[in-house]
Amino acid sequence: MSENLENIITKGFHSWTRNLNICIPLVTNYVVQFAVMFFAVIAAMLLFFGRNLSGMASMTEDEIFDLMSVSVMENLTGVIIIAFLVFLILLLFDAYFFAGAVGMSQNATARGDTSIADMFNAGNSNFINIFLANFLIMLMNIAGIIFVVPGAILTRNYMEVVESTQFTSGILLLLIGIVMWGIYLLILSVVLAIALYSIVIERTGAIDGIIRGYDFFMDNKLSVFAMWLVIFAVSSAVAIVFFFAGEVIAFIGSEGLNIIWSLGSQVLILVTVQPLIMIWWTRLYMVRTGKDIHIDELLTDDWGQPG
Repeated sequence: MSENLENIITKGFHSWTRNLNICIPLVTNYVVQFAVMFFAVIAAMLLFFGRNLSGMASMTEDEIFDLMSVSVMENLTGVIIIAFLVFLILLLFDAYFFAGAVGMSQNATARGDTSIADMFNAGNSNFINIFLANFLIMLMNIAGIIFVVPGAILTRNYMEVVESTQFTSGILLLLIGIVMWGIYLLILSVVLAIALYSIVIERTGAIDGIIRGYDFFMDNKLSVFAMWLVIFAVSSAVAIVFFFAGEVIAFIGSEGLNIIWSLGSQVLILVTVQPLIMIWWTRLYMVRTGKDIHIDELLTDDWGQPG
């Protein structure tokens, strides 16, 4: 069955309304990540400031900052190890629940409905490959720092001579490098937009999934870019609405309400926008690669015709 982008978006929205439980792995991931960060901070405070915790309540902000600076420098190796371990744990949980959400989106698209069992099946089968793929994509993103290096070196070499032409050229080159790095990251996000989805849907490895994602983009450039624009527009619109809502709450001056909105708005996005986006990407990949798609009799046949 072939569908144009409009049909994919419309039918994807319909699939989401029938399978609101796809938000469960995303919300669970949010709660787990928050809990890991909370306990990591508590553990770090006990480890590095244990002897001084009782007296910190009577310290000024400057004294607390000085104490933290000294404690961190004295235990720098421990800080790095803990930060690295927490980072790995967060990345693993994120990979598991992302895989679970994509698996649920796949079944919702193929069968018309999905369940929590699909989350566990997809998460257990794919989280290692998603984790590795995320790590490889992260390295690709970091590789773009090469655009910044020439300007950074030139600026550093002539930092003492602020009025020199070389310093000015270095600053200009650094700014151009930062812009080029941003463009590189933007292009990479579009080209590999479907890579993680292909890993779960095809049950393939990390490198093979990245290659499949790239090949899919090359075969469907217009569709992927158009979908990316639609998702960007939706995300931007939601962000603007939430921003103004936050400004109104801040204007009211209720600190408690502001904290509730700050946390609640993130959960609201995970419950609504994010699952819908995942279904859209999943349906686009499945339609364009000839996977079985659930046909809803409530939808007109005209929506299934290619445009």
